[in-house]
Amino acid sequence: MTTNLSECMNNVLKGTRNLPISSLVQATYYKVTAKFEEKGTQAQAMITSGLIYSNTIIQNLNKERAMSNSHEVVIHNRAHSIFTVKELVRPPSGRPVGTFKVDLDKRWCDCGEFQALHYPCSHVIAACSFIHRDYMMYVSSKYTLQCIFDVYKEEFPAIPLQSYWPEYNGIELCHNPAMRRDPKGRPQSTRIHTEMDQREKNTHPKRCGLCRNEGHSKNKCPYRPDAPNRN
Repeated sequence: MTTNLSECMNNVLKGTRNLPISSLVQATYYKVTAKFEEKGTQAQAMITSGLIYSNTIIQNLNKERAMSNSHEVVIHNRAHSIFTVKELVRPPSGRPVGTFKVDLDKRWCDCGEFQALHYPCSHVIAACSFIHRDYMMYVSSKYTLQCIFDVYKEEFPAIPLQSYWPEYNGIELCHNPAMRRDPKGRPQSTRIHTEMDQREKNTHPKRCGLCRNEGHSKNKCPYRPDAPNRN
């Protein structure tokens, strides 16, 4: 979950993170301001039109409901809360068909999607349809448009002209010249690396791409056809 968020921010700030510090902060501030205004306006307009959930969650639920039509359901208690749901058609993900336990009171399904995504999977929808219960009651409130609007309702104030800023008497920081990027050589990767990009150090010595011997590279291999010392 945290890695996906980091990759998202990589994409948003890719065009600004090579700027100087002051320009980087300013660009990030205005990008976030514009994004909050855009998303907040969209959520408010959808709430005004009478919608409760976002279009994304409705589309996902429609896909799960279509898959639930091919499930076979068995009830295991008189309270109608525990079920066995058997898949009769192979799911679109390509995994083999299976049989899953569903516990509506505990909001549990053996497939794991119900607990991870916090909205009904196809097995939960099949169980609810079997007892004529509205499966929307098991959709988390985090997917409501009101919750989305609460995230983006904050407004960022406009930055005044610098002459109106209060005088700063705090600690002054200086940049470290040793950390300046070397302009020479091949450009480095533009991605911000995370823990998933870390690789274990290779303890094996490098070998030549032609003769597979150690101590030289392919360009300096003595066994090349055009090598000067080759007999």
